[in-house]
Amino acid sequence: MYFLYSMQMKLLHISRPLRRLEVFVPGSKSISNRLLMLQKTSGIPFEICNLSESDDTKLLSRLLPLTDNPSYGDPVCLCCENCGTAYRFLCACLACRQGIWILEGDEYMYKRPVKALVDTLMGAGADIVYLRQTGFPPLQIKGKQLYMDRLKINSRQSSQYVSALSLILPSLQQDCRIEFSTNTASLSYIDMTIDLMQQAGFSIFRKENVLVYQNKVRTDAPSSFLVEYDWSAAAVWFVLAAVASHADIFIHGLQKSRLQSDAVIVQWMQTFGVQTLYTEQGVRIVKTEHRQPSCFIVDCKDNPDLVPYLATLCVGLKLEARLKNIGNLLFKETNRIEVLTTELGKIALVSYIGKDIVIEPFAGEFPDTICFSSHNDHRMAMAFSVLAYCIENVYIHNPDCTAKSYPNYWENFLLFS
Repeated sequence: MYFLYSMQMKLLHISRPLRRLEVFVPGSKSISNRLLMLQKTSGIPFEICNLSESDDTKLLSRLLPLTDNPSYGDPVCLCCENCGTAYRFLCACLACRQGIWILEGDEYMYKRPVKALVDTLMGAGADIVYLRQTGFPPLQIKGKQLYMDRLKINSRQSSQYVSALSLILPSLQQDCRIEFSTNTASLSYIDMTIDLMQQAGFSIFRKENVLVYQNKVRTDAPSSFLVEYDWSAAAVWFVLAAVASHADIFIHGLQKSRLQSDAVIVQWMQTFGVQTLYTEQGVRIVKTEHRQPSCFIVDCKDNPDLVPYLATLCVGLKLEARLKNIGNLLFKETNRIEVLTTELGKIALVSYIGKDIVIEPFAGEFPDTICFSSHNDHRMAMAFSVLAYCIENVYIHNPDCTAKSYPNYWENFLLFS
């Protein structure tokens, strides 16, 4: 059960086995946003089925039609709120789209870096001006023809920089070679972009840290794309099953995925006794025995969205852990490293050492009541809710932020109490 008091939610302790429960997850936000951009830049009128209902995807859907109305005097303002995907994708898109554009966001967005992407676009001829602090939004962009035959970009902070450049290539009608950093985090999201472009008929491939795009080589595009259900959203139910003593949860629509790297949660949760069964209608996750390792060590370089869930899981189970290669969490909706060390640090020793989060449990029992701030971060709010299985009363500030990726999360969570 939960109770909502203004901007604070109280979650009551989950005291029963999680049996015969059914939940729903949205379509993949990452796939949806890439397909929306590709639909715009390619000019191919394909249909997108099962589009994500997340706030981020709705935002991008509202903003893209505004790019069809170029200004020749007063600039057109587009506000991306705190959606990093929309901001970075639109930054590249508007740089080569006729018109004068002001690309804005909220105060959180103004702390998220875009310098590497802007530098690369300006090197290709883009006209971009910082309106506040150099290296950060907001931006003024005067769209013009770009020349992008050979590009080099520092993508250490975000793989989205590479995806943003890739997704505008169909509109430029040029062959292009993009070289990016060898230690890029979330490389699987670049591969997701490439795969979707290939499905749409474009010739693009990756060899190590180089992308090659051939403009004149094309195959027929499908008339529609079906967006997979979101593994990043589904992961929270796997983690909740891992915390529980017994669980039997059915996730409607979810299927095996080669596009979404967060499907690795299936393998990782096996360590905790969680088994996954695939059916035509969705995925069933089952836990019938308590099991956990003496120490949980995993490389999260390609799975930054899973880190809040994994950290909360280990704290909830009082398990020593090291979550490796998570440095790019500094640049998400919040500084997620700071949030995790601060909030989970209330009930465990959580440290950031090198590029890893290290967790050492406190001795003794958890407090009866705990308050967590979501810091307006959807992943944090969902992750902290898992602790309702471990603590009598959990309060979460600003719970509505889950709509950014999972609008009906709390409706589903209610089934567990």
